Amino acid sequence: MGNVTINISVPTPYVSLNRYAEMVQIPLRTCQRMVSEGRIIIRPKKRANERTEVNLVAMLKDAIANS
Repeated sequence: MGNVTINISVPTPYVSLNRYAEMVQIPLRTCQRMVSEGRIIIRPKKRANERTEVNLVAMLKDAIANS
């Protein structure tokens, strides 16, 4: 079997957790739990009250590595 090339475009490197939940069609509360379990990779926060942002690039790299 020959080499297969797949091109994937990430529209933005980070999205809010709310937007991520909409994109993947998982309830927000479930996504929040997945963040606390380390299953969703987020941008490091500088302050505790900052909005949680999902790192889509890291999530894609993780998905490729675990495929």
